[in-house]
Amino acid sequence: MEFKIEEDKISLYVNSKRVSWVVYRQSGDEIELLATFTAKGEEGKGYASKVVEKALDYARSFEKIKISCPYIKHWIGKHGFDRKVEYTKLLEFKEALEKFNRFHSPEAVAEFMREDGDLVYVKFTGPFCVSCGVYDYFEDVTQDADAEVVDYEEVEDGFVVKYRLL
Repeated sequence: MEFKIEEDKISLYVNSKRVSWVVYRQSGDEIELLATFTAKGEEGKGYASKVVEKALDYARSFEKIKISCPYIKHWIGKHGFDRKVEYTKLLEFKEALEKFNRFHSPEAVAEFMREDGDLVYVKFTGPFCVSCGVYDYFEDVTQDADAEVVDYEEVEDGFVVKYRLL
């Protein structure tokens, strides 16, 4: 098992294969832990927990630590962390997507795509309830996040919706 701190991620390698990683961005004395990933076929082996622990160890060297990943927030709640962290609006939005999927999947599934400053892009797929209207799904996310729908575009297998975090 080997950890590597790379340009924008902290990775865990097993037998030279990257099995889990935390994506981050840093600016000066600030670090933001954005997302945690585990390679397909490697889920359920505890790799995400190990790489999050390493990422938080690395984050200790920064003056300000921001958390935008629901898994990392959950990990801190379960294991504790001895530094003050700031939970971001992006985290709140990602948690709203998780809640949306718990109640609407498989009828409609919302997948976080990317963020660009205060804009967040989400892909919606599914058979959708025809009588509800698809726009209602987009607005449902804003019930649990301080955000507004800015625009949406129909794509081949669903919709890409642009939100603004408020």
